[in-house]
Amino acid sequence: MSMNKNNVPVHFLGKVTGVIFMLIITLTMTIAGIVALSEAKGRFMLPFTSENATEQMQKQLDQVEQDPTLENMKPFGMELWGLSKMTEPSRFTESKLLQHGVYYTTMSTCNKILMLIHVLLGSFCMLLGSFQFWPSFRKKHMKVHRTIGAIYLISVPIAVVTSLLYLANTAPHHIYDHLVAWIALWVFGILSLVSISMAVLALKKKRIFEHQAWMAASFACLMVAPMLRWDWALLAIIFPEIDQETLNLVTMGIMLPETILIGYGLIVINRQYLRPMKQRKPHAFAERAVQKFHTLQPVLYVLAFCSIAANFYYFSLNNGLAGLSFAEKLLPTALIQREHTLLSSSSLLNVSLVLCTGTALLLGLYIFNHLLKKSAQNSLTRQEIALSQILAIFAGIAGVIAVYLGWNIGLAPQNLIFSGGTMYSVYGALIFIFAIAFLMATHRQNVAYMKETLVFLMSLLPFTSIFLLTLFILSFFHLPPDYLDAGQGFVIPVGFSTALLFLAFSYVIFGQATREYN
Repeated sequence: MSMNKNNVPVHFLGKVTGVIFMLIITLTMTIAGIVALSEAKGRFMLPFTSENATEQMQKQLDQVEQDPTLENMKPFGMELWGLSKMTEPSRFTESKLLQHGVYYTTMSTCNKILMLIHVLLGSFCMLLGSFQFWPSFRKKHMKVHRTIGAIYLISVPIAVVTSLLYLANTAPHHIYDHLVAWIALWVFGILSLVSISMAVLALKKKRIFEHQAWMAASFACLMVAPMLRWDWALLAIIFPEIDQETLNLVTMGIMLPETILIGYGLIVINRQYLRPMKQRKPHAFAERAVQKFHTLQPVLYVLAFCSIAANFYYFSLNNGLAGLSFAEKLLPTALIQREHTLLSSSSLLNVSLVLCTGTALLLGLYIFNHLLKKSAQNSLTRQEIALSQILAIFAGIAGVIAVYLGWNIGLAPQNLIFSGGTMYSVYGALIFIFAIAFLMATHRQNVAYMKETLVFLMSLLPFTSIFLLTLFILSFFHLPPDYLDAGQGFVIPVGFSTALLFLAFSYVIFGQATREYN
């Protein structure tokens, strides 16, 4: 939603889009909740109801490996049966997922209890959580909304704490997604606890707009596990020739931007149903953050130039990761060679990508600094509009080039090159989308949404330099050979390459758009 000069709300995405988005979220999370509840009552309860659970699961594993049918998949739970029905059973019998089903029966009693509690309470959160973000439901049934909220506030911390205790007692290689999932679950678990705490604090202070944003953040963090399963199914349909283990690496790489964007979507859509409140004062934390941003401007420009230099070396001088010893320690040779071959034959595109991302990043810092100084009543100058349009054009071109490079490296993930060009394609598409959103906000002269979309753009633009930095840092840690064989040396840096999106989401919570248009 944006505002015109007469202070009349204008829908930024549209109510139809909002309804479709909410229907998809509600449907996917409701199904995920039902499946999780079935899993809790079935295979996670099995070790407590059967004395020979391990032998029973191993026998079923042997049977389904010999004869991979839907009927033989049923003992492994509704989740794997449903995924097999959407694709084919052999996809999962050839993966390590079924072996993890056997592993759950061999865990310590403590871990079995922790996992059972986590899955049970998590299923209720998934079943009920999405209804909290339906504006019409919240307005018509406020008592029900508050009751569900109370259950949610009690069950989420318990579900998260039990999962963190489980992680503390479990080595990363005992988790299906290995080290990257172990790290991601710790990060999202802690963030969900922080989000819940901040949501309660905001509610006590009657800052309802911040309360809603923090709750959206907590719900997005909880969507990590269910969205992982949905991604498995959707990617298997799109790329039926790719095995489950490889597709799993891709989903782990795109999980961070996916969940954050879902949380952002919940916030934006809910704004469309509420009246503008321009008299609200910024949170004290937001005011301090703005002051820090102004103070740290020189440092931020230095970091931006460092990012540009890293991109120039990466794309123009070295043509990818070839010859970089820290990359060769962690990444498959096939990926390095394929990327090098493409970049060596597209020097003009490489220079264009460096130029466009660098220009957009520097302009972004300059424009954002100016926008932070503007009050809600001040209109944009012609210079600010022109510079904003130039920024959007450069960012959009950078996004298109990144998608093109990703497509030609190999959009479809492959065994030897893990995620192929998926990183370039996905992040390039996101840059393009936010460039268009920023251009739309500029056209409407909506300063609040300009700042919000610009923060997302600046968080995404340096993804290749952050990928390189993370890869370099990771090279100092000794990853076991089986971790490297599982693609952890690549997917961890890919996941961290969009870590700045956490800062962007923090801005959304405390920013002008949430404060004024909610």
